[in-house]
Amino acid sequence: MALSNDLTEGNIHKHLMAFAFPLIISNIMQALYNAVDMYFAGMFMGTEGMTGVSVSGPVINVMLMFVSGFGVGASVVIAKYLAHGRDQALKRAANTAVTMFMSAAVVISIAGFFLTPAILRLIATPEQAFDYAQRYLRIIFCGMVFTIGYNLICALQRGFGDSRSSMYFVLAATMVNIVLDYFFMGILKMDVSGAAYATVISQGLSFVLGIMYFRRRKHVVTFSPRDLCFDPSLAKELLSNGLPSAGQQVSVHLSNLCMTGMANSFGLVSAAAYGIAVKLDSFAILPCSAVNDAVASFTAQNLGAGKQERAFEGAKEGRKLAIIYVCFVFLTIFFFGGRLAGIFTDDTTVISAAGGYLKIACFMYFLYALVYPFQGFLKGSGSSGFVLVNSLCVQYLLKIPAAYVLSHLTPLGLNGIACVWIITPSISAYTYGRYIKKGKWRKKWNLQED
Repeated sequence: MALSNDLTEGNIHKHLMAFAFPLIISNIMQALYNAVDMYFAGMFMGTEGMTGVSVSGPVINVMLMFVSGFGVGASVVIAKYLAHGRDQALKRAANTAVTMFMSAAVVISIAGFFLTPAILRLIATPEQAFDYAQRYLRIIFCGMVFTIGYNLICALQRGFGDSRSSMYFVLAATMVNIVLDYFFMGILKMDVSGAAYATVISQGLSFVLGIMYFRRRKHVVTFSPRDLCFDPSLAKELLSNGLPSAGQQVSVHLSNLCMTGMANSFGLVSAAAYGIAVKLDSFAILPCSAVNDAVASFTAQNLGAGKQERAFEGAKEGRKLAIIYVCFVFLTIFFFGGRLAGIFTDDTTVISAAGGYLKIACFMYFLYALVYPFQGFLKGSGSSGFVLVNSLCVQYLLKIPAAYVLSHLTPLGLNGIACVWIITPSISAYTYGRYIKKGKWRKKWNLQED
């Protein structure tokens, strides 16, 4: 089978390193899209333009996380059939996933375009930045088919145990995005629309490169209209694995939108500082997110091959890798967070606010190093439903109320929100660990096997 990598044999540490490292690079490059747009908007348009782009970031992330979460489900299903050697079911599952992803892309693009003003009002976007945010976000929604298409390709490749090839696509696209950002905004003197067009064009390039790669390798997935199919039974399996994961991802980012709204309510400076800090935080936890995806695919393949102990060892190795990564990023953000914030703006009040926030929030990285490998194991074993329930409880019964109390009812203000980012992952680390230790995940996996 072309484009497949057997994760059921060989050194576990090397497998996870080889799988996770390209994902880390890919995730960093993908996160650079909005960060680069913020940088050029800040350079050529000041705080208002930069804030217009930054407040759009969490909105875009909600859409992407739904797709990414569903992609994790698709990866798990594909990895399972790959381990079982069921090639025909594998082919139909992959092409059914393509049909579902592309249909979702059309719906999200249309809905997002018309709902943009309402969404921006809902998150209390500052009036000075509202028009810029609306222009930027609507263009991004129009090009959502390329973004979703690229994420689909990544999901398929992860299911086949291949995380390296997509890294090259996104590297090329990131370079194009940087060049086009400067061309549109620096030379043609466009506003934030130029940054949005640069992002859409560059992500379209990633999608096209991915399709070309699949076709040249004569893969089971060709993205040809004649190969598309919709198998109801396989669609049900994809949804049963993907929807809980997608729901969990969306629930997290919707709660993050609430946090953005709280920060925005303090005014332009806090909105800008929070937007920058969240962007830096998103880069910092990307290694943990990559380990999550690596452990999910590793778990699915090994459980599919009947190697339960090896799947457990994969989660343990993933945790070790994540801790090593976060030690480095913690030191970087704690000591240099203010300087890094200065990349996006020269407003000293914004830099000071962002730096103070980051000195508190960066302690959450160690907790995510525990949470994400647990999540990967649970998703890979078919227990995405428990991850969703836990996320809903933690985000909406604890995180949002605590953030409001600490930020609005105490003198902490914006730093109150930073404190909450430390509290919530500690709860998830405990509940995930207990669920795995008690072996409740086995019931979910056995149901999938029957």
